[in-house]
Amino acid sequence: MRCTKIVEARNGMIRRDWRGPGCPKQNRSILQPMMIVSTVFLTLLMGGVGCVPQSGGTSGQELKKKAAIFYETGVKYLGEGKTPQAIKELTEAEKLSPDNADIQHALGLAFQQKGDYDKAQEQYEKTLKMDPRLTEARNNLGTIFLVKGKFEEAISQFEQCVKDPGYSTPDKAWYNLGIAHFHKKDIDKAIYNYERALQVQSDNINAMFNLGFCHETKEDYAKALAYYRNVLKIDPSFKDALLRVGIILEKTKQYREAIQSVKKALDQDPDFLPAHLQMGILHARLGNVPEAMKKLDFVTKADPKGPLGQKAGEEMRLINSDKFKGIPKESLR
Repeated sequence: MRCTKIVEARNGMIRRDWRGPGCPKQNRSILQPMMIVSTVFLTLLMGGVGCVPQSGGTSGQELKKKAAIFYETGVKYLGEGKTPQAIKELTEAEKLSPDNADIQHALGLAFQQKGDYDKAQEQYEKTLKMDPRLTEARNNLGTIFLVKGKFEEAISQFEQCVKDPGYSTPDKAWYNLGIAHFHKKDIDKAIYNYERALQVQSDNINAMFNLGFCHETKEDYAKALAYYRNVLKIDPSFKDALLRVGIILEKTKQYREAIQSVKKALDQDPDFLPAHLQMGILHARLGNVPEAMKKLDFVTKADPKGPLGQKAGEEMRLINSDKFKGIPKESLR
C-alpha cells in the first residue's frame, strides 16, 4: 500500500503516513492484505521548544534556539530516512531540553523507524507522561503494540485517541483500530472501524482497500470488488487492488477479465511476484499449460521456500496430475 504525501497537521506541524519498520510484519501471500499502520510525523517550530534549563551562563533563550536547531535538523533527517543522523541530532536536542514532549516524541519516531521498538515504546510512554494530551504520540504507541502483536494494548491506545475531541486526525486511529481487529480475526469490527476512518477521510484508499479485503474474506465478492474499484478510481496504478480484482474475477470464473486486471498490476510492477503467481493460475484455468508452467516455475524459483513458491508448486503438481482440467476454450467464446 501507499504512503500519503506530507500534509499539514495540528498546530502548524506536519505529519505523514509511512510504510516501513513501524508497520506490522506482512505475510507476502496473495491471501493477505497489504496493510500499513498510520503514524504521525512531527516537526517543531522554532518557538515551540518550551522551557529549558539554564546552565554555565548560557541564557535560556540561547539554549532554546540551539535545541530547536537540533530538533529541526533531526526531523529533517528523519524525513529523509537518515535515521542514525536523526537520532544523533534529536539526542542533542533532548540534552538541552529533556522535559520537552515533542522532542521525546520525535525520538520515538526515530527509534521506530530504526526498528528498535522497545526504545520507541519507552520514548512514547515518556512523551505521554510529559504531555498526556499529545494524542499523536498515543497513536504511535499503539502502532508499536501492533508490531509486537499486543492487539488489546493497541486497541486501548487507539480507542483513547478517537475519544479525544481535539485530535485532528482521528481517521488514523480508526484505521489502526481496523488493523488491530483484523489481526484478532474480528472482521466485522475491522469493517466498522475502517468505515469510521472513511467517514472522516473519504478518500483514504488504504481503508478502502482493507475494507475490500475484509469483504473478500467474508466471500462477499460484490462488495469487495466495489471497494477495490473505488480505490482504482482514485489511483489506477494501485497494483494490490488490481491484483485483488483479478483474484476475485478468477473465483467468479471471469477469466479473461481477470487476466486483464492482473496484467495491469504487472504493468505497474514487472517484479510483482503475487501477480506472476495469479497469472500462472489464470493461464492454467484457461488450459494454456505452457504459459502457466512458465509463470509458475518463475515463482517457485523466485520464492523457493516462501508461501508464494509453495502455492506455485502446488499448482504445477495439479497441472501434472490426472485431476487437472483446464477450462475448455469453446466455453469461453
